[in-house]
Amino acid sequence: MRHHVGVPFLAMVAGVALYDAFGATFAQTINQWIPAADVWWTEKALFALFVAVMPLIIYFRVGKSGLFGVLRIIESIIFALLLTILLAPHLADFFSFDNTSIELANWIVGIRGIVMVVGVILAYVDVFFYRSS
Repeated sequence: MRHHVGVPFLAMVAGVALYDAFGATFAQTINQWIPAADVWWTEKALFALFVAVMPLIIYFRVGKSGLFGVLRIIESIIFALLLTILLAPHLADFFSFDNTSIELANWIVGIRGIVMVVGVILAYVDVFFYRSS
């Protein structure tokens, strides 16, 4: 929780926007270049790359957060919550969820907009107060 979460959070939001805008087209292009690559698997891999893998790599490469106390904890929780919100529907394609998990995932998806707005605001604050170590 001591890592600087602002930039990885913004990278995750950018990854969602990039995937929504170009993910299906890019997957089709990859399928044309490599006919053995299934489009469905390619789309899932691109989503994981843009939304989870790259932001997590950035997260582990950044320094300490500029936020302090409760704000740092809230930002870290929102980062993990948004990552869960974004990945849950895709994980449901691979794993079976029980009723409690489905209800919890649906509730979390229902608050996606609020989580994204609060997270982006805290990410901007974190970027603004970032201090290099």
